[in-house]
This record gives sequence, structure tokens and C-alpha cells, in this order.
Amino acid sequence: METLVAYTFHADSVARAAAGTARVEAYYSGLWDHKAKHKGYDGSTIGLHVWDRDDTSCFWPSWHDSGDLRVASLHTPLGYQRVIGDVPPYDAPGRLAHAVRRTPADFLELAPPFTMAVLEPQQERLDLFTDSIGVGRLFQLRLADGWVWSNRPVAALLFAGVAAAAAPRGWSFAAACGWFMDDSTPYDGVLAVPGATHIVSDGRSRRLTVSRIETTSVWSTDSLDTVEETAEALQDVAKSVASLWPGRPTVDLSGGRDSRVVAAAFLKAGVDLKLNSYDAVPGELQVAESLVQALPFEVEHATTSRKTIGIKPATNPQPPKPPALADRALRWHRYAEGLRPASYLFHAPPGTLANVAHLAIGGAGGEVAHGHFYPVDVLQLDALPLHDKLNAFGNRLQARLTPTAGPAAPARAAVAEQIERVLRTAVHGGIENATMIDYFYVVERLRRWGTTGERSGVVSPLLVPSFVRSAFALSPAQRVDNTLHRELVRRLIPEWADIPFFKPDRPAPRTTPARLRCLADAPDRDLIQELLRDVDGFDQQALNTLWAASTAGASSAAAEATLNQALWRATFNQHLDEINRHLPSSATAARAEQQATPRQPDKPSSAGPPALKVTPVRRLVRNPAVRRLAANPLWKTFRRTRLGRSWRSLSK
Repeated sequence: METLVAYTFHADSVARAAAGTARVEAYYSGLWDHKAKHKGYDGSTIGLHVWDRDDTSCFWPSWHDSGDLRVASLHTPLGYQRVIGDVPPYDAPGRLAHAVRRTPADFLELAPPFTMAVLEPQQERLDLFTDSIGVGRLFQLRLADGWVWSNRPVAALLFAGVAAAAAPRGWSFAAACGWFMDDSTPYDGVLAVPGATHIVSDGRSRRLTVSRIETTSVWSTDSLDTVEETAEALQDVAKSVASLWPGRPTVDLSGGRDSRVVAAAFLKAGVDLKLNSYDAVPGELQVAESLVQALPFEVEHATTSRKTIGIKPATNPQPPKPPALADRALRWHRYAEGLRPASYLFHAPPGTLANVAHLAIGGAGGEVAHGHFYPVDVLQLDALPLHDKLNAFGNRLQARLTPTAGPAAPARAAVAEQIERVLRTAVHGGIENATMIDYFYVVERLRRWGTTGERSGVVSPLLVPSFVRSAFALSPAQRVDNTLHRELVRRLIPEWADIPFFKPDRPAPRTTPARLRCLADAPDRDLIQELLRDVDGFDQQALNTLWAASTAGASSAAAEATLNQALWRATFNQHLDEINRHLPSSATAARAEQQATPRQPDKPSSAGPPALKVTPVRRLVRNPAVRRLAANPLWKTFRRTRLGRSWRSLSK
């Protein structure tokens, strides 16, 4: 439920902030289950507000007032002791704020997700920081006379008094690949602030300065972390968890790679914990039990069975009534503000933003070290010349991310262009092998995992920068072989090193095909059919064909995923209506007039918003291998091609 709003207005700041605060609280009060505690400060030109639960159990405060500074935090800065030393959590935010304002690069040593805003009233200065990946979430809305930032796009719009509308560019991406690529969001005018960004708003001079460390230099440095340093960093995260949350943490242990590394780090750090395993996949629980038995010390290990999850069956069980899916999609938008993927359509959304407060420790981020987006023939493709490699990797990603039928041609083209843009950026930063696919995964996909950045209390040790740097130092073959995971386990818990990672068996062929959950089976199918008649970003003829197959019971999993995404987009319009009911009629009228005026399509963020001074913090120097490549005749041939000319224009 944690909600942050920061702003800079050129005039009438206090009155506008009061009205904006009232709108935010009116809209979110029910979603917060009336449990939110508000703290804030309004200056003459800048301001900062945060809402958090009254009964938060984390020792790190979401609001800290040290007199000279007001500090608002989203999530918890695991490993903050590496930056400011062993300072008690309640005294640490002010110390950390002073440290990262002096040296912004130090902020990137904190484990994501973490977002921090620092306000200095005397100087009328506002600083905002995003973590190295951007998982902690920060969105920005530009106004005619100022800016608003928030971790929730709807809160930014309500605070600013700007009517909510769907973003054509963002939903074009989502129609084709299922998420909002680049800096796009579901809401027109609201953009995602990338990771490794430091924003400074000087209220006195009315100047906004944005500094960003180039992501390739964040993760691919000359002084790469060793396995020993990464193991130490993971233990520091485990110790931070023990010092920042009361009680014994529960760490999940499966038979797989990522959870084993996380559990090993907590055990090696000497944290008093409880291990928990699930029997969801046949054979995996046995691997987890063998890991516990191999430990040279005792540790509590609980097992959660599938049979104990859910409702006890009744004496005369009745098949559950299928849910109305259009209403469910709307409730998901209300909860997650359009940022959850459509794959959640068949899951019931939480009723409020305040119903989850427990600590959750997971293995998100481990995919960077085992090639999550790699095609099966990645090593063969990696041996191709650079020009052919770029084409091959781009085509593989396009085929993986975009369904064969459903999205309109412009939506497909938008995704293809963004894939090419990100891969060329990786090459420009000196990443010339299949690691460019991992770069794409981190830049485009990892920071958009909804459950990681959605609430406080989610701990993902494998997002610590040291682990990501070590992962980027791997060769593609080492990623395929899980080299980093194996070496970390060997150094943390040697007894686990020779126990193979669990791999599920291929399911036996079914005598009868499994029943798909088809959209056309929903009780509100007539409403869904009506909603799917005209959906932005989709080819209507293709949608009609997919819907006909769904109603006939002849659909496929891929086709149903496309239909779910189309319904997701269609119901978003109802969500916009709910938001705009909390705004003055003049705001919605102005938005309607703006939408009625033809405009040029949104441009990608590489152009940058106008009147924004961007100061690079670190310039990347190309490595010797790239210089040798530049002298190669094959590279010169590539530069004369169309793709090569595009690459050169980007590099200028």
C-alpha cells in the first residue's frame, strides 16, 4: 500500500498540493483499507508525501525527519551498511541521504528494489533516486509548470489533477508483447523513470537536472566482482534482513537453482531462519529434503503440501462457479494500475492494497545468470558474425514475445524496433555476444515484474548489484551450465555443491488433451464479446477468428493468451472512468479536448523531454575487444549496411 508523491510546482504550490493530497486520499482510502498513515512536507515550490500502513513491522521507516532533511523511502535498502556503516535503522535514512547526495553512484550498491526521495526545505531542493535496475518503481508526469513523481501512476495523475487516459504507445507495446516497454506506462503522459537515475529539482532556480549512469557500465565494469565478493554481498543482504525485520524469516527452498543460492547465503550468514518447501512439482520436494539432510547442522524445515492449500472440500462438492472475467480484469487494474500482465486474469486479485504485509524472500533476478531468454540454439547463433548475430537474436526475441495472430501490424513493428534498439545499445556498450539478450532481459523485463516492486517486504537477494555484475561477466556457455550458481553454492554451503539442481521430467503424453481455460467459457461471455469488438492495438479480423475458435472449443493456449490481453486492454477504459470521477470536470473536459486534437505519435524516450538538462555521470570507454573489432573488414562491411548506418546514428 506504500505510496509516494513528490512534486515541483512553479506557483501556488501549497494550495495545489492540499487539493492533490485530498484527491489521492479520496481515491485510495478504500484501497488502503483505511489503514494508511500520512507524512509529508509542502514547501513554496517543492513537496514530498508518503502514505504507509500504521502497523508496519519493518524497522526501516518510510518517513524520516532529521530537521534539515525529509526522507521518504519505498522498500528497504538491504545492504545499506556497506554505504554508511552499521547505523541503527531508525537513524540511518538521514545518514544514507547525505551519503548518496554526495556520491550518487553509492546508491547503486543497495539491493533493489529501493526508491528514495530526499527533500531539503532550507534550500528548496528535492532529490529522487532509483535503484540500479529500477525495480523499486518511480513514474513521472510533466506539467506545464512543474513535475509530479510517484510509485503509482494513478497517484501522480490525481495529485496533479490531470485526467487519466490510455497511452497509445504503451498499450501498443502491451498488445504485442504483454508489457509496457521502454519508458512507457498504461497512462498517457506518465513515463517510467529508468534505473540508476538521480533527479534533482532546484526550486529556487526552477531547474531540473537528471543524471543517469549508463546501465552497461553499471553491470559491465573493468573490475568485475569475484565469486567470493558476490557470496559476501549475498550474506550482507541476509544479515540486513535479520536486522531490519523482527522474528525469524522464512526462506523457501526448492530443488532449483535460485532458491538454493538464496538459502545458502542466509545459512552461511548464521541467520536464525526456517526453511519451507512445497510439493507442487513431483520429485522437487525430495531434492529439497536431501539438501536439508546434507547440512552439518540442524535447521527447522517445514513442508507445505498442495493438499493443505485452499478450502476443505464439502460433503457434496459442487463445481466452483466460473468468475465474471471482465469484472475481474477491472479489479486487477484497480489493484495494480494496469501494471500486472494479463496472465493474472484467472487469478483472484487482492481486495485491498493493505492485505499483504508479511516478509517474502525469493529468488527473482537469478535468471540473469542462466540465460532466461536464450533460444535453444544460442551457442550456435553466438558464433555468427556480429551483423548476423544481431538479426538472429532480434528475430528469436520477436518470435518469443509476439504471438503469431492478434496484435496489429503497428504494435508488432513497435516491439521489433524496441528489441533492435536495446540490442544495439548493448553492442554500443561493448556487449557483443549472447549477453546482449541478458541485457535486454534486465532492461526490458526484469524491472517490470509486478510482485517484486509492488509492495514493501519483498526481498530479492539475487538483485544485489554484485550478483548482476558477476552474471554479466559469464560467457553464454557458462550461463547455460549454471556456473555462477554452482560456484556460489560451493563457497556458501559446500555440502550442497554435488547435489544436482532439480529438473522436472517431461510430462507423459495425455490420452485426452487438457481442457484449456477459454475466455468464451466465462459466464459474462456476451459482455466480453462486445468488449472485444474494437480493441486498440489488435487486428480485429484476427481477434474475431480467435474468439470463434474459443467459442467452438478449438482454441490454443497462445490464442487464449492473446484474447486475455485484448480483454485486459478493453477493460482498462472502465478503470480510467473510475479514476476520472475523482477529478474536477474541467480536467476531464481538457483531456477530452486534447484527445480530439490530432497529434504526432509518441516518440521513444531516447529523445528526452524538452527543457530537461541531462548530465551524464559516467561515460563508457569501449573495451579493447571492441576497438579490435572496429578495425576488422567484416565490421567495416557491417557499418555500410542499413543496420550499420542505424547503429552509427545511435552511437553519435
